[in-house]
Amino acid sequence: MTTNENASGHKSITPMIHVDRIATDSESAPNPSIENGLTAHQETDLSPEEIAAEKKFRLKIDLIILPLVATLYFLAALDRTDVGNAAVAGMDVDLSLTPAQLSYCVAFFYIGFMVFQLPGAILVRAITPPIQLGVACMLWGVATAIMTEAQNWQTIAGLRVVVGAFEAFIQGAPLYLTFWYKPHELATRGAISLSMMSVAGSMNGLIAYAIQTTTDGRYGRPAWRWIFLIEGVMSVGFGVVIFFCLPNTPERVKRGFTAQEKEIAIRRTKEAFNVPHTRLHLRQMGAAVKDPKTWFLSVLNGCSAMSQAAWSQFLPFIIKLNGYTANEAQIMAIPVFVVAGVTAILVGYLSDRWRTRGTFLTGCALVTGVGWVLLIIGGPRQLPYAGCLLIGMGSTPMVILELAWLNNNIIGYTKKASAMTIMNMTGHVCTIAVSFGFRDGPQYYTGKRLGLSSAAIAALAVPAMMMYLKAQNAKKLANKNTPEAAVMRAKSVEEIYDTHPDFMYSQ
Repeated sequence: MTTNENASGHKSITPMIHVDRIATDSESAPNPSIENGLTAHQETDLSPEEIAAEKKFRLKIDLIILPLVATLYFLAALDRTDVGNAAVAGMDVDLSLTPAQLSYCVAFFYIGFMVFQLPGAILVRAITPPIQLGVACMLWGVATAIMTEAQNWQTIAGLRVVVGAFEAFIQGAPLYLTFWYKPHELATRGAISLSMMSVAGSMNGLIAYAIQTTTDGRYGRPAWRWIFLIEGVMSVGFGVVIFFCLPNTPERVKRGFTAQEKEIAIRRTKEAFNVPHTRLHLRQMGAAVKDPKTWFLSVLNGCSAMSQAAWSQFLPFIIKLNGYTANEAQIMAIPVFVVAGVTAILVGYLSDRWRTRGTFLTGCALVTGVGWVLLIIGGPRQLPYAGCLLIGMGSTPMVILELAWLNNNIIGYTKKASAMTIMNMTGHVCTIAVSFGFRDGPQYYTGKRLGLSSAAIAALAVPAMMMYLKAQNAKKLANKNTPEAAVMRAKSVEEIYDTHPDFMYSQ
């Protein structure tokens, strides 16, 4: 007999096999003589030498994969949020933009982003990660660079649709990380990758400030045109790096790994409930749509996306409204983004260490809500600035924890990819909605109230999902010895996904 710890932090006792998230030690274990579909994903007993080799391997992929994916998110965020900085740098004046037209330029990005969400997620195995992510990066960089020649808001808005379409294909990146990392390692790694979007926000302000003070007017180009050109060229160049340097999926990787490391990669991907060389299964798409977990997570992602989008897209503008100059607004935005990124990594690490998502999500929603309250009530300019800090500290970790929660509780390649797409698309719809909420300048009370409402809904939705998961676990345990459970127990995760009777959901 061996003892396991599941993703919820509970221990399990199983004869002969290790299966992450199975019945706890207070219940009887499955009969080892009966074929179990989770056996292929069992946690293997490792010798001290094998444990050391795995730690070395994990460090290696941390040093190869994470910097590449993190930089990819960094550049995506630069090109996604540069409209706000370009507006502060003079684009709104040069192109005679109204607040509504600026909102259109922000929101149109999400049209392309939403349309290509599903192929961006489900095709990552078929296209392969290096090709999909590398080519997408190059092409959205080209579209961003072309914005430097825009003469009206319609051109900016149209090119933003193109940028969004190609950025949708990096939605395969969170799924790609699940091929290489185990469930209890994902929040930390996801936080490191996705927090680069916050760092990008700070760097975007820094780049904009540097352009405004050093290169404005060079070669007859105003500062805002240089923002689009510089950031677009950076993305094109890094897309080439991704294409040649990003490792493929564990079962296909060839360069840069020894035979032992390839064996470790295959074992780890199986322990993360992946099936090497699996293909798309259309039936799993329907299963994702019918799964209440998909919609719980979609509501949560919609709420966090509203706060995150309003905060990141309009932060320099919001700071400027509270008495700061344009240059001061760019500089003052930098600490806000940095604090948000650091908080995301810390929360992701603690969530992995304690193997819980819901508790941290609830706390983050409450912090976000307090931030919006401070922005709404106004007062001395230090108070709204503190509100901006709290919104970033709360909403940035929420996005990361939601992805980790999905990866912990939904298995089956196509089902997971489909659920991730639905969750992300819901978030983008809410992002578009909140973008239009920032049309009633100068104080934008409608957008701020939408942000507060979304934080309140999230604070209620997280406990509701936790109770649902607890009820589903109780139902599985109550039915574990039924004939139906015995039949299902022999099926693989690609056949019955997370409904397997011995798979326990993580709260």
